Amino acid sequence: MDALFKKTSYLPPLPLRPFVDRFWTGEGAAADYAQPTMAAGTGAEMIFQLKAPMTLVTRENTVYTPPLQAIYCIRHRHYHARINHTHYFIAVRFKAGALRHFCPTPIADSIEQFPDIYKLYGDEGKRLTTQLHSCTGLSQQLALISDFLLLLLHKYHRPHTLVDEAVKQLYYNREIPDLVAFSDRLGKSYRQFERLFVNNIGTTPKSFQQTARLNNTLKYLLTHQVKDYLPVAFDFGYYDQSHFIRACRRFYGARPGVILSPARLDQHCYLSSFSASGSDDKK
Repeated sequence: MDALFKKTSYLPPLPLRPFVDRFWTGEGAAADYAQPTMAAGTGAEMIFQLKAPMTLVTRENTVYTPPLQAIYCIRHRHYHARINHTHYFIAVRFKAGALRHFCPTPIADSIEQFPDIYKLYGDEGKRLTTQLHSCTGLSQQLALISDFLLLLLHKYHRPHTLVDEAVKQLYYNREIPDLVAFSDRLGKSYRQFERLFVNNIGTTPKSFQQTARLNNTLKYLLTHQVKDYLPVAFDFGYYDQSHFIRACRRFYGARPGVILSPARLDQHCYLSSFSASGSDDKK
């Protein structure tokens, strides 16, 4: 069976790697519209559509057409992306909590809003997208995007040791069920910690932790091709099968069996980490 769309990932330059998981390209390869899922996550995408515009469909069948160049920061719902053989885009996948270092506005303003890069970055954003269309090859396009991101990082870098440590622990540590105790260990009351986290990450610690847990569970199941998902779900902190199913439906819009089915494996570009490929420069 033909892939729904072809995707290839590339490592960013070294200065960007603490913040950017990968650059990647998506190219439609289906005669009719395919609808890969854009699930709620902890990172963000900067997407430059260089051919046909992508449309997004909600669970209620509401259709959105984001700007051709926009930031996708999805936290509270899922979308189906209508993609066919006329589509081609270049995307930047930001790591969890990293978008704040590249954004002139509060992160909360980007969540579910798909801000236009033209409006967000003004002449610099317009110049970049114009140059991307006039380039003769992908390597030149990736170099332009790299230079643009390094410029943004220089302008908007917002280091915060406590926030970065909180993101790291909430994303990777499966043993943090009590967020009040966790905030105490960081030297903050929970209210102080929550306010600081929302200001820098755009969502509450609890919501971030719930999303990260599902993303990491699905990533493990997909990467290791595990068929019996329930023991893995327990290991990642889900209480029972119903708990895991509810999380899948909330953040991904489907039951685990559907998400993990062979027919859907090619759609998981937003869950697979670049490092999971075992490749040094691309996959």
